[in-house]
Amino acid sequence: MTDRAKIANVRSVLQQQQGKAQRRHLKRERSMVPLGSSDSRRRDIRRGNDSISLAEKARADLANMEEARVFTDRQLDLLGIVHPRSGNHAMVDSMRQLRTKLYALRPDSNFSVLVSSVVPEGGASYVGLNLAAAIAFDKSRTSMLVETNLHSPVLYKLMKLIGREQAHGLLEYLEHPELGIEHIVSPSGIPRMRVIPMGQHVEISDEHFSSARYRQLMHDIQARYDNRYIIVDGPPMSSSTDARILSEICDYTVLVVPYGGVTPGVLDSIVDEIDESRLAGVVINNQPV
Repeated sequence: MTDRAKIANVRSVLQQQQGKAQRRHLKRERSMVPLGSSDSRRRDIRRGNDSISLAEKARADLANMEEARVFTDRQLDLLGIVHPRSGNHAMVDSMRQLRTKLYALRPDSNFSVLVSSVVPEGGASYVGLNLAAAIAFDKSRTSMLVETNLHSPVLYKLMKLIGREQAHGLLEYLEHPELGIEHIVSPSGIPRMRVIPMGQHVEISDEHFSSARYRQLMHDIQARYDNRYIIVDGPPMSSSTDARILSEICDYTVLVVPYGGVTPGVLDSIVDEIDESRLAGVVINNQPV
């Protein structure tokens, strides 16, 4: 496993293309950040309380939000999350470079970016979490990580460590119109970084991300603060129709490819399904030195 980075802007590569075959080759070869993958944690999502108790609990959670703990540098190291004083300089540099490449795509405003692995367990959650943390390095910017991988949510451990494991999340919001955005946004233990976790006590539906309520949510959380950057931790492209829907809603998409774990044909087919103007780049995960 390595944290060393090799970065290129896929969109600028695409502008130099000559024909579809060349575009495919360049998209595969020009990658952004080789990184270590994350250990995803699975949990069941169950049906829960009625609407009135949900709203009451959400208000109480909101009142206590600012009391959540902030992680120490040592705790962030143990969690595998980058921070400005990290001894893992290569990893920090990798995330800063990825962040800078994304800023260059839209220098005058904020954006939303879907981070999705080409295949399951490819490391997208790891990349998305650390990208959000790296954006929060800058005191003039904030980040928000939105968890949308229904079958492999990973924020539970982080939420538990800051005492927010029972917090409402995205699924409750989509199922219960009485919940507002303020009821599902949680602190992350990292200054200037907020998260919308998956949530709990709700049945999974294939229609969540095609709903008008989800689209409005994405618009509202991005529009509320012009210095807030939205990172969407998405499901794998190869096995989820949700990922394609999410890529159409977000401004950009970053693909995470496990080194040696994807054939050129599979990568070609995934790349061809993404709007060129939205494909920000490719992250090669676990690339050896």
